[in-house]
Amino acid sequence: MRKNPRIFSLMLTAFGLVIVLGIGGMLLFFWVAVLSFQRGHDDWGAPPEFVARGEAARLAQVYRREGSWEGVEPRFDVIERQLRDDRWQSITLLDADGQVVSRRVGTEPMMPMMPMMASAESMSSRPPRGATPLLLPVPPEDVLSSTVTAGGVAIVPANPVQMMSADGQVLLTIPIQLRDETVGALVIDYASGEGRTFGFANLARGVGAAGLALAGILLGLAIFFSRRISTPLAQLNQAARALTAGDMQVRVEPGRVREVADLALSFNQLADALAAADQQRRQLTADVAHELRTPLSIIKGRLEGVQDGVYEPDQSQIAGLLGEVALLERLIEDLRLLALADAGQLALYPEPCAPAHLLHDTARSFARQAEEQAVALHVEAADALPEVLVDPQRISQVLGNLVGNALRHSPPGGQITLSAQVVADEGVAFAVSDTGHGIAPADLPHIFDRFYRVDRARSRSAGGAGLGLAIARRIIETHGGTINATSTLGHGTTMRFVLPLEPASDGTMDRALPHQGSADDQTLPA
Repeated sequence: MRKNPRIFSLMLTAFGLVIVLGIGGMLLFFWVAVLSFQRGHDDWGAPPEFVARGEAARLAQVYRREGSWEGVEPRFDVIERQLRDDRWQSITLLDADGQVVSRRVGTEPMMPMMPMMASAESMSSRPPRGATPLLLPVPPEDVLSSTVTAGGVAIVPANPVQMMSADGQVLLTIPIQLRDETVGALVIDYASGEGRTFGFANLARGVGAAGLALAGILLGLAIFFSRRISTPLAQLNQAARALTAGDMQVRVEPGRVREVADLALSFNQLADALAAADQQRRQLTADVAHELRTPLSIIKGRLEGVQDGVYEPDQSQIAGLLGEVALLERLIEDLRLLALADAGQLALYPEPCAPAHLLHDTARSFARQAEEQAVALHVEAADALPEVLVDPQRISQVLGNLVGNALRHSPPGGQITLSAQVVADEGVAFAVSDTGHGIAPADLPHIFDRFYRVDRARSRSAGGAGLGLAIARRIIETHGGTINATSTLGHGTTMRFVLPLEPASDGTMDRALPHQGSADDQTLPA
């Protein structure tokens, strides 16, 4: 099976392509710039003798156009600007008689300023026209003695002459010819040395070294930034594997890259949620086992007593056993309702209902119990309230649970009020308020949790299994509403839920699943 490439390899490849394209583009741009510059400066980087030959040819054209060396100064200015360099010591223009026409000095000349005297012997031994003269080491005193005649006038050679002293100073004489006639000479005094010539080889070496150095730096940066992204992702992958293996305590440190840090935070939140769900699952299993074990133990004990003759199989024993079976049946039904609600399959049969009608029906159901406990039961709801589209049986379950809890915690002489009112932009708010003992602030956030009891010492027969409020919350949420509680110790508690006037947007109100609820659905234990 082919493996997918690692993100580090992909990022490094991407960075590498950027580096190659960037450096290649830089070199290409620089090379084009050099070529463009060279087209405008044909003698740039060329040996001095070639520069001098080109200028001699241009001076010949000036002589041909003017017929003499008059007016040569503007051209000489151009030559001076083109040859301005620390190698050039001086440049001199001679006429056909060896007289100085024009002379420019760059720095203090290191060689005699007059050209070499052309003798018959030397003229015959010089290279033919067009050939590159050889550089021969000549002491300065020999050059001086061979460049000036007895009358102090230079002799213009017929062919280029180039001489170099022992310290590398070169005297170059280029004859200026027009129609095979020598009309003058260009004499250049400059410093020799290949190390001072800025040619294309040096340019290529310099650009190559700079490119390699830049590539190394960019590659290092590419590796650094690639690892800053790939390393946190690798840690996240290891943490995910550990979480899959059952380690609920594994967490990852957020990276320095924002998106990777957000991913790490999301993973940690997921791990926290899974850990909480796992804890709830374990707690639910333990609570269900505990709640089932108690009635089963009672039933078993009484049956064993009847079997052993300890108890008589009379009506009282049978009634006690039926009561425990009813409690067990109610617990199982509550768990079934919670399972259906959690799976989103709780059956609903919505129909338009008047809020005041729902409250009055609930009050009538608990009127006798309230009278026996000497608790006043009131309903405050206007008949003109808008109807809500709800399942009346499920909402009656919720109201019955809330009123039952209020009666259980209200002392004689207390009061329970059932009310309903319209809340703008929310729907119809139902409330069940009592004047009982109230709920402690530490317990208030957990009263809707499964198997949670505010009074730990309360018996199951007196207070239920602690599933009633959990079921009520799930029923209200299935209707698209919300439920909450407010309480003050010593003053009472208010349970409030809001139902929207329109059906739930997630389609839960459209479900019509087969309903298999029991008669116990009307009253949910707390």
